[in-house]
Amino acid sequence: MSDYNDWDAYLEQLIQECADREATVSLRGSRATSDNDDQPGIAALPTIYHGTQFRSLLEACWAATLDSLNITWEYEPETFQLDSGAKYLPDFHLTEIGVWLEVKGPGIPRIEKAYELGKMLACGCEWISCECRWPGGEMVIIGHPPKPIDPWDDEKYRHWPSAAKAKLVRTHGGFIRWTSTRQYNSWLTRCSGCARTTWVEGPRVRRCAACGGVSEARLHRDFEDEFEFVRLPWLSAANTQPGDTAA
Repeated sequence: MSDYNDWDAYLEQLIQECADREATVSLRGSRATSDNDDQPGIAALPTIYHGTQFRSLLEACWAATLDSLNITWEYEPETFQLDSGAKYLPDFHLTEIGVWLEVKGPGIPRIEKAYELGKMLACGCEWISCECRWPGGEMVIIGHPPKPIDPWDDEKYRHWPSAAKAKLVRTHGGFIRWTSTRQYNSWLTRCSGCARTTWVEGPRVRRCAACGGVSEARLHRDFEDEFEFVRLPWLSAANTQPGDTAA
């Protein structure tokens, strides 16, 4: 039964990928690949992923990464009126863990609104006595382009042949990088109670934001190579050019 379930899941995923690719080709039309990509190999082109239209392939890859971490997300669900009077539409709302995620490419341009929203959503409670639904208030996280894997500089790949290392670089998505918009240190962790992956900081370290459990696994800092970023090569610019009819 397990084999059948695995096969059904594989077929469902394959059908979804084909539908996403066909929809992305249609959406992009005759638009050429931009030289101002969000990330090398991750072009700033509109992309369909799981039926959702994203402004860029980088955002779609972030959605796939969140899926791989079992993090529920909504894409651009709400526009905020900031205290400064400006309007701000964050990229993702991670509804089960009380986090807003803003995705940025190299250089991290225009992050002032994300920092302002982070300040607005913070609560004023003392850490020890905070009983808010989201301890410390909802977080606002900035997602950076992934850090490429470097097996030649990693001790655990020391015995790998060069060809295997080169293949790993081609297929690995790199590692997730992020920063918090508040003054706390931020970590990414898997809750040992509900098995969700979640961002924590400040008073959130005391309990899981999703299930309320107090027992959590190791906390991973933003510069540690622990969580893999998911690339979608079948939705890359090269693979979805108009006129490309390969299955």
